[in-house]
Amino acid sequence: MAKPPSVQPLLKQIQQGMFREAAATIEQLLKQFPQQASYWHLYSVVAIKLHQAVKAIEFSQRALQYSPTNIAYRVQLAAALQQNVQITEALAEAAAIERESNITAAGDPVVWDALATVYTHCGDLERAQYWYEQAVAADPSSSHFQFNLATAYRGNGQLSKAEAIYDQVIVNNPQDYEAYANRSQLRTQTEEANHVDEMAGLLAQGIADWREESRICYALAKECEDLRRYAQSFQYLKRGADLRRQHMNYQVASDVGAMDKIIQTFSASWVQQAGASNRPSCDSAEPIFIIGLPRTGTTLAERIVDSHSEVHSAGELQNFASQMIKQVMAQFPGQQFNKEVLIEKSTQIDFAALGQSYIDSTRPLTGQHAHFIDKLPLNYLYIGLIKMALPKAKIIHLTRHPMDACYAIYKTLFAQAYPFSYDVNDLADYYLAYHRLMQHWHTVFPGQIYDLNYEELVHSPEQQSKALIDYCGLAWQAQCLNFHHNPSASMTASAAQVRQPIHTGSVQKWRHYESQLQPLVDKLSVILPPTDA
Repeated sequence: MAKPPSVQPLLKQIQQGMFREAAATIEQLLKQFPQQASYWHLYSVVAIKLHQAVKAIEFSQRALQYSPTNIAYRVQLAAALQQNVQITEALAEAAAIERESNITAAGDPVVWDALATVYTHCGDLERAQYWYEQAVAADPSSSHFQFNLATAYRGNGQLSKAEAIYDQVIVNNPQDYEAYANRSQLRTQTEEANHVDEMAGLLAQGIADWREESRICYALAKECEDLRRYAQSFQYLKRGADLRRQHMNYQVASDVGAMDKIIQTFSASWVQQAGASNRPSCDSAEPIFIIGLPRTGTTLAERIVDSHSEVHSAGELQNFASQMIKQVMAQFPGQQFNKEVLIEKSTQIDFAALGQSYIDSTRPLTGQHAHFIDKLPLNYLYIGLIKMALPKAKIIHLTRHPMDACYAIYKTLFAQAYPFSYDVNDLADYYLAYHRLMQHWHTVFPGQIYDLNYEELVHSPEQQSKALIDYCGLAWQAQCLNFHHNPSASMTASAAQVRQPIHTGSVQKWRHYESQLQPLVDKLSVILPPTDA
């Protein structure tokens, strides 16, 4: 029988980002060698790259069928489960690998790094840090391992350690542009200690990849703002944002249309009829949803509430939308849905089953405290379903001055989400649609959504924090005001800020760029306070 070809050409294709080509090659090889575990494993790796998580799980299981003790294959299965938002199963598999395998004795830092990455994406940064540290200790020359460890340190609040490692990563690889960008976020830069000249030099030399050029522009904008070089900051910011927008296939009208469809579908009459029909729901009072646009104080509110002894933050969970889609697909098998049809079909599912499947899907991240926080900002799209499925859940909505909110969003380089954020006209159109949607939810669910204003919170932190904790049905605890001492991990854009006490430094920051943001002012004038319009 012929010997299976080496996987090295496949690995090269994957490293070069040729995922579809690699998938086609593997498919042909498996026809000849259907029991070759290494091919199935790489097929799973490629499936994740192609955002085919269900297939990735299947392919990992096939690899383990033919090589059941291979630790790398087990870690890949955990990664595939995480990609499919099966967090409970992914964490269970990761724990089983630690418990049952000889992962430490195997001495493979690549596997340790991969396991740490699973923990990172599942929200367990403590275990992630441990395994990243093992990988770095085993191979301290690897910039990849060092970078990942710095990310864990950043999320766990060990910011000086993170900065030291990013410095070393950059020394080892001066073209690791993400390391420059992450380092710039760790602290407020000063005239005595900043990286502006260093990064401006990178731009002057030329950066081949537009993505990396954009990344450095955002980092420069941030550091220049820290140094109060506002005109220079906005020049870099617009350059980076324009680059990102030019390479995106995005139409804000699609998102605006979806929000207007939600308003139409979850109308006052529908809500009244659904309530009158006494459709069963899940009676869990565990969830506390913190919602709103990004960069409006959602992480600040999360840290305050999470500091309470009866609350645990599960982070930005994708679970509610994921479980809703699974429920719709189960009820209408074999059908294809665009956004608008999905919105319509979601009104017909079993709300009790949706609520319970959502709660179950959050385990084991939750369940050890009376309440858990789900801080995914975009859950404001699903308030109608949340109220039907989990009527006892608390919903905290962060509000902020529209111009400060929009500027804060515009100056943030997001990994994947929020494509509306890179053009001020897109941003204005999206903001107005979001504003309409939130007004609608307040109309159809009066008194059931708690608005927490960012400006009021930072100006009167004790008063606002006590009212917030009271809304959650909890007794006041002093540590909620000292949230910056909370050791819980944070992987959001606010990872560094949450380690600081409440301050008012971000209020009215948009005023530094009033002339540059005039198109935004013009579009938002219908909702701005009279003094700003």
